[in-house]
Amino acid sequence: MKELQTILGKDIPLTTRGILYLCNFDFRKLTITVFAEKLFESAWYALDAYANIPNPESQLVTGKTYDELITKLHKLHEDMKDPVWLENLSNQL
Repeated sequence: MKELQTILGKDIPLTTRGILYLCNFDFRKLTITVFAEKLFESAWYALDAYANIPNPESQLVTGKTYDELITKLHKLHEDMKDPVWLENLSNQL
């Protein structure tokens, strides 16, 4: 089911509480591309990994429950295609 997969097509286990996307951002085209992803059973470990990666384009989503994680992930996937969100991201990077 695509709704329960990462951008790169990896199935998301029910125990997942954090997903880290390593990304490249194209400032000219205002696009973001995921080149790697890591799933975590702990939101804390996901946040720690995110904080320690020298890649400011990276994106992180966490949830206390699986349902919360999936809801936030769907929002992130939508945002990553939204020109306004991408413009704001480019200004922050």
